[in-house]
Amino acid sequence: MARLKLAAGVLLFQAAVNSYQSMKSPWVYLPFVALDLILALGVWKENRPAIKVALVYLGIDLFLAIFYLMAGVYLQGITAILDFLGVHNLIGYIMEQVREEGEEGS
Repeated sequence: MARLKLAAGVLLFQAAVNSYQSMKSPWVYLPFVALDLILALGVWKENRPAIKVALVYLGIDLFLAIFYLMAGVYLQGITAILDFLGVHNLIGYIMEQVREEGEEGS
């Protein structure tokens, strides 16, 4: 369970930031707060579908953060770094699981 603490932490941080943003427009940000919390719990418990969805979600968020960063929104650099760390953590976990399954099959 210690292997995915970083990805779960990134998702919890995004939930906190989105909940802060929901004070301005709750209808836009509250579904993302719920999604971040559900994914953080699923990743923490190493639920395979939650890990796959979190990988896609963080990948899309990283892609958009890079575009915002290129447009001059420099605070999105923090989001891009955190998303990169979360994606790296999830891909490392998936590669480790594939390696273990390959060793068991041999």
